[in-house]
Amino acid sequence: MNGTARSLAFADDGQQLLSSGGDGQVYHWDLRTRACFHKAVDAGCINSTSLSTSPNGKLFAAGSDSGIVNVYNREEFLGGKRKPIKTIENLTTKVDFLKFNNDAQILAISSSMKKNSLKLIHVPSFTVFSNWPPLKKSLQYPLCLDFSPGGGFMAMGNAGGKFSIGFSLNPPPNQDDKE
Repeated sequence: MNGTARSLAFADDGQQLLSSGGDGQVYHWDLRTRACFHKAVDAGCINSTSLSTSPNGKLFAAGSDSGIVNVYNREEFLGGKRKPIKTIENLTTKVDFLKFNNDAQILAISSSMKKNSLKLIHVPSFTVFSNWPPLKKSLQYPLCLDFSPGGGFMAMGNAGGKFSIGFSLNPPPNQDDKE
């Protein structure tokens, strides 16, 4: 990389790695050959701060120090289309963390620079969940987040050393259902 490395994200079952950093570029690496095979500027980005790839590898999100998150179709990006499929402007401070859930229906974005700066994005429509964070729930300064493997729950940790298990993303199974 030509700049500082600030974020990494694996893709294609660990055969590729995306990296970004202080030069605002997104690098794609082939881990079998350990060579960079593609490099391009993240639209409008000066300093990249975070990356996340969707579990199926079709999408990736890139966050910046200005609070902007760009979501790209990886195949189109590698093919030369540099325009994001969506630019998310719901954070006003540095994007520290990005995470897709297991089926890429939700993208979590957060900043530890401001209280309650954690937003959940419904990926198919690219709309922000209006009920998150809950009105009477203070998240403080979010630092990390993960979704459960089945996608049913979300956990979040904050700068105060607290963590919480978030809402259930799936309704509980009906007790009458039999397999």
